[in-house]
Amino acid sequence: MQYIPKKQIFLGSQLARGICVGLQLHQLKLQILDENLSLLSEISPVGRSFETSFFELKTELEKLGVDVSQLKTKQPYQLNMDLLKDGFCSHVHLAEMVDESIRYRHNAELVMKEFAPTFSTVEPVRIWPHHFDTGTFATLVQNKKGETSKTIGLGWAIPDSMVEEPYFYLSFSSKKSNDLSDELKELPEGKWMTPDWNGAVLPLSEILSQSTANQQYAGVKSFLKNGIDQLLKHIQLDNQ
Repeated sequence: MQYIPKKQIFLGSQLARGICVGLQLHQLKLQILDENLSLLSEISPVGRSFETSFFELKTELEKLGVDVSQLKTKQPYQLNMDLLKDGFCSHVHLAEMVDESIRYRHNAELVMKEFAPTFSTVEPVRIWPHHFDTGTFATLVQNKKGETSKTIGLGWAIPDSMVEEPYFYLSFSSKKSNDLSDELKELPEGKWMTPDWNGAVLPLSEILSQSTANQQYAGVKSFLKNGIDQLLKHIQLDNQ
């Protein structure tokens, strides 16, 4: 998915006739939009089971001429569906948290789109459904077969088993040995997570320890710039 700040919506890929399906965050409604992002139809999943909402979504798409025969819920990765068994939570009680999440996604989208052009070969900024992070990754080195052999990833992640709060991250992947522990210097903001994980994180609490928005932005920018510079230097030396 991609996040569209102006509409505060998570937007999926285009279907037939330029139609897209998105989740409007403030209203917590599934929306079907045309190629100009004008509203064609919407569904409220609040208080309904996942199966009911999914059936209604397929019905609305069929009305608009979309072939839904290949539209399935099974994914190539594991998702926790326990919260959806008895229907969605009431959106009323989530409003404050949704507003907070919108601010985080908006900021992450802006920062990622600022840093993505740092690289010549980089993926569009997207929300990855298996981790739900806003991020991108850049191909830095390809082997003789044209296969990607070294990448840098950067993004904004939700809490997980590694960090118990939202955080910005940098990661490095290589088909060779990935141990960077002896080559990295301490970051002015955030911290490296090696050797347990090949990357660095900047937790939300550290960002919010700065009192102004400008200071918070400067801290995030410093984290990403310093981390990327170190990783690029490592890759440059590794290729010599």
